[in-house]
Amino acid sequence: MPPTSQSKMQTHPELRRATEMQAESLLEAPARVPIHKALWALLLLILGIAGCSSKPAPTPAFVYAANNGSNNVSAYSVTSSTGALTAVSGSPFAAGTAPTAIAADPRGKFVYVANVLSNNVSAYLVNSMSGTLTTVPGSPFSTGVGPTSVTVDPSGRFAYVGAAPGVLAYTIDLASGALASIGGSPFASAAAAVAVHPAGKFLYATGFNVNNLSAFSINPSSGALTPVTGSPFTAGVGKNPLGIVVDPSGQFVYLGNTGDGTISAFAIDQVSGALTALSGSPFATGSDPRSLCVDPSGKYLFAGTFGDGKVSGYTIGASDGLTPISGSPFTVGAGILGVAVDASGKFLYVADNSPGSVRALSIGATGALTPISGSPFVAGMGTEAVVITAKIQ
Repeated sequence: MPPTSQSKMQTHPELRRATEMQAESLLEAPARVPIHKALWALLLLILGIAGCSSKPAPTPAFVYAANNGSNNVSAYSVTSSTGALTAVSGSPFAAGTAPTAIAADPRGKFVYVANVLSNNVSAYLVNSMSGTLTTVPGSPFSTGVGPTSVTVDPSGRFAYVGAAPGVLAYTIDLASGALASIGGSPFASAAAAVAVHPAGKFLYATGFNVNNLSAFSINPSSGALTPVTGSPFTAGVGKNPLGIVVDPSGQFVYLGNTGDGTISAFAIDQVSGALTALSGSPFATGSDPRSLCVDPSGKYLFAGTFGDGKVSGYTIGASDGLTPISGSPFTVGAGILGVAVDASGKFLYVADNSPGSVRALSIGATGALTPISGSPFVAGMGTEAVVITAKIQ
């Protein structure tokens, strides 16, 4: 509840003295305005000024992890100063069969989980203060066979799922979080993972079994997809691409090629969405890079490599691709399947599949990674993916 006028006066004695002085002067002045009305107006003005000087409470940040082996979602609140995690009351929350990917809308209001063996997407409403999850009416929502990825566009109006039939597109009810299929869906075929351009103009999807990268323009009104001229792209794509990320500037898209341990880098044509491989691409990384992320500044790229339990870190150049960070690759866990940087750029969270945990690392000034105190944090069985909502202040 907002503080009372008395408590504000106690908190600000200088305001109380000012009020008393004003009251005395009013008693001596001609009674043009009733004294009680003048005092009330002055009090409202003082309290208004005091209210403007107060800072809003920091927005709570939460971490959510999809646990493939235990069919649930682990939820954590974040200690802003250290990045440490504390299990949310009621966690873990039930999901479908074999949840394998997780995403949140830009407002941090909804969380979506792709369940690869039950062929659907679980949708949750996030309690903005506690981080608890409540199932959205109508959830789970049916998808094509084998949904392996999910993402939400920057406007929060559309959700896209990568599955065996292609890219499935949905509108999001902004009030409830419910999904409704978009006409023409699914688009293309065999989309293992999907990523949306930060301006919401384009969507990119990896062809895991066919070694290509599909590109689509997004209809800003309907969310429907139209293939970009030249799509799917094969030049510069490695073997079995899976992890995918678009950098925050929207200039580059990166692929983790699981079959040959490389990262492919492409420049994005900002008008057409077409792709051109960067000089020096593909870049060597660890074994089986299944998940990629870029920090909010666009300075660093991190790749989680399942085969060796490490995270490779790179500095992103203006146009010349990736340069390994000193000390990279960083040994993190046993089976790294998901990586995500928080919105402040201070922490990296990693889904460790074996036996199931979330590992938290601080990101240094050079991009180097250091485990934080208390890490790893226990999750369910077979943790595969991780997402962060809101901003760590």
